[in-house]
Amino acid sequence: MRRFLTTLMILLVVLVAGLSALVLLVNPNDFRDYMVKQVAARSGYQLQLDGPLRWHVWPQLSILSGRMSLTAQGASQPLVRADNMRLDVALLPLLSHQLSVKQVMLKGAVIQLTPQTEAVRSEDAPVAPRDNTLPDLSDDRGWSFDISSLKVADSVLVFQHEDDEQVTIRNIRLQMEQDPQHRGSFEFSGRVNRDQRDLTISLNGTVDASDYPHDLTAAIEQINWQLQGADLPKQGIQGQGSFQAQWQESHKRLSFNQISLTANDSTLSGQAQVTLTEKPEWQLRLQFPQLNLDNLIPLNETANGENGAAQQGQSQSTLPRPVISSRIDEPAYQGLQGFTADILLQASNVRWRGMNFTDVATQMTNKSGLLEITQLQGKLNGGQVSLPGTLDATSINPRINFQPRLENVEIGTILKAF
Repeated sequence: MRRFLTTLMILLVVLVAGLSALVLLVNPNDFRDYMVKQVAARSGYQLQLDGPLRWHVWPQLSILSGRMSLTAQGASQPLVRADNMRLDVALLPLLSHQLSVKQVMLKGAVIQLTPQTEAVRSEDAPVAPRDNTLPDLSDDRGWSFDISSLKVADSVLVFQHEDDEQVTIRNIRLQMEQDPQHRGSFEFSGRVNRDQRDLTISLNGTVDASDYPHDLTAAIEQINWQLQGADLPKQGIQGQGSFQAQWQESHKRLSFNQISLTANDSTLSGQAQVTLTEKPEWQLRLQFPQLNLDNLIPLNETANGENGAAQQGQSQSTLPRPVISSRIDEPAYQGLQGFTADILLQASNVRWRGMNFTDVATQMTNKSGLLEITQLQGKLNGGQVSLPGTLDATSINPRINFQPRLENVEIGTILKAF
């Protein structure tokens, strides 16, 4: 036992001496230019490191840096800014002055996905055809994640599409790992606070970026979320689920398949896709085995009688959403002009304002402000309810035209709901 402890102590002393000698003999700042050139060659992004690089030997041999930023070519703002960056490196390659990074960790990072952080392609930049079998040039590949492991903690993500409002995700924690073929797994959690509403979300899954940027697929194996705040039920809305997502660069299309989600006691399945043209083109095919709108949308105080009192009691437990000044002068239904949609919805059971509907089917299209509801029907207490119609929001004054039809339905049931 004494011999074993002696041997162990000798090995420990040798290890400490070796690391000490390494720290004295190898200057981490010698790798600064190498890292900047490698990032530029592999991704086209410009890496900037402020302050000196220094060693950190326990519990993992690492290189620590101060503030860092990552900026796309021609962008006016950096894509990533971080207060600290840690590079976990392999020991043996350092003995021959080679840098092998096993993991990158960012803390206090601000990630901006906005028009100001996008790369500006020069007019004479080469563009590889889709069926090109040659390796992509750095300008063709766009961003490339060539590190086997990435960890982001206590960070912020700012997302903005063109002139839309910015969405900020805080308290981000991200862990990503991948193999040399760019197939890997990830875990993510974050929190969004907007318009007096608080959304907490966490998810994990796998991603295949072997054909990025032409094609990117991901399988969300588990997603958990909770939404609380203004204009929501007192208990909030929470749920979980899974789905698959795919981005096709050639068509600018984002697809969601094998959707399986819950929201309180409601369930959702189906598929959806959006093509990001000048006006986004949506296509939805969704099924609801159970849809309880009373548990998702708080009732207002306009109802009368006994049912109205119950609704008033529920509405008092919710906060009203704030009025955004930029939205005050917007014409009604103006948002319909910004996209097109083809929607098909089916629900086995729907509860709305205390009424229980069955076999609900909806088919509608939106053509840049012209909403046509060709089918909106369901069964109520053995009778049939149908409400097809149109909503024309292509002008300042919307025009609404519906043709309600009731067959064998007690009118008192509907009156009590309002």
